[in-house]
Amino acid sequence: MTPAQVFALRPAAASGYRLAWARERLADSFWPIPVVLLIAGALVAAATVYAPSLGIKSALPAGPHVDSGEAATVLGIIASATLTFLAVVFTLTLVALQLASSQASPRVIRTFIRSGVTKLAFGVLLATFAYSVAFLVLSGGHGHEPESRGLVIAVILVTISLLVFVGYVASTLRLLQVAWVITDVANRTRASIRVHYPPGQAYQLSRAPTLDGPAQQIALRARSQGILQAVDHDRLVRLARRHDCLLQLLVRIGEYVPAGADVILAHDIVSARGGPASRELQAGIYFGRSRLLYQDPAYGLRQLVDIAIQALSPAINQPTTAIQVIDRLEDIMRRIGANPRLSGYYADAAGRVRLVEPALTWDDSLDLAFTEITVYGASSPQVVRRLLAAYDVIEAGVRPSMRAGLQARREALLLQSADLAVPAGTLRPDPLGLG
Repeated sequence: MTPAQVFALRPAAASGYRLAWARERLADSFWPIPVVLLIAGALVAAATVYAPSLGIKSALPAGPHVDSGEAATVLGIIASATLTFLAVVFTLTLVALQLASSQASPRVIRTFIRSGVTKLAFGVLLATFAYSVAFLVLSGGHGHEPESRGLVIAVILVTISLLVFVGYVASTLRLLQVAWVITDVANRTRASIRVHYPPGQAYQLSRAPTLDGPAQQIALRARSQGILQAVDHDRLVRLARRHDCLLQLLVRIGEYVPAGADVILAHDIVSARGGPASRELQAGIYFGRSRLLYQDPAYGLRQLVDIAIQALSPAINQPTTAIQVIDRLEDIMRRIGANPRLSGYYADAAGRVRLVEPALTWDDSLDLAFTEITVYGASSPQVVRRLLAAYDVIEAGVRPSMRAGLQARREALLLQSADLAVPAGTLRPDPLGLG
């Protein structure tokens, strides 16, 4: 009898995973860029004052002759004005965050935190302030020449600060438009899908593992509570191969894990030394306080749906915003449906399955994308018509075996709309809703 087979993936190299993970953490952290630019501003001030002794005098622009008192006055004005600009930037950021949270969803606040323009604006203003203060402190007793060069560089920094501030205001005004927020979340979700849903040629046929055998042990328990943000699949596969066992991840990426909960089971342990140690496995599992899109495209769907259902709430009642979300959900679900289904199996170089994790099914994705929008939007002819059109487009782009779920949701939507006394004549597919 031929053993059962499954489609398994070869995980990406650990170096690529670590680089991508580092970029993701950097993008989600606000402080690194401003702090680096703050330090850079102070270092530039020191280099300007001590340029002759450092041998870089010729590399710095020479400015007009100025008195030390005049230079100190100008630099003091620049320092105080920069602090005022920082207060304006900080106030604008708080207002933008408050408006985004109330009009879209609290989950989209990360869009502002990840904005490179916001980080750059804070960083450049801090650098200008640090330069002005550091130069005033260090330049005493060094004559007119350092003060002349220092004033020129200060003017250059002020010019850059003003340009960055204009860009920051333009970027903030753009991000306050819900369409831009929806587009940003959708774009990052598509990027996550490209990574998380590999093409068919990336899979290989492998022997199906046995997960219900008696030979198993708890390989890892959560040390503290948190959300599973990412998994280094390559590291876990190499560990399983080294110990000649099978690892089973019990929680899905994006799931909250309480302290002490089981995270990984080890199966088929035949080595005398047992399975991998907890500290080895812990290095391949990353927990945090909130979900990330890096390995969790479902979180992108979650954010988009949150924007839609908040717009459909009686307090806001903006069905057109929900239509904009459905536009993106239609495209995202087509992309998911066009790729092979996630198997959750990862194999080593020899083709043997070494890691199994829970996988998001097609029906799970449909539920996440459309169930809540249907519940809250079934009374709106605009939303119903756009949903019907989305179902038609998605159904045409997926395999026949995946269409049953769409048909069931179409029927449920029509029944619910009829129960809510929506005129039957208006319930037809329309990509624009009601225009």
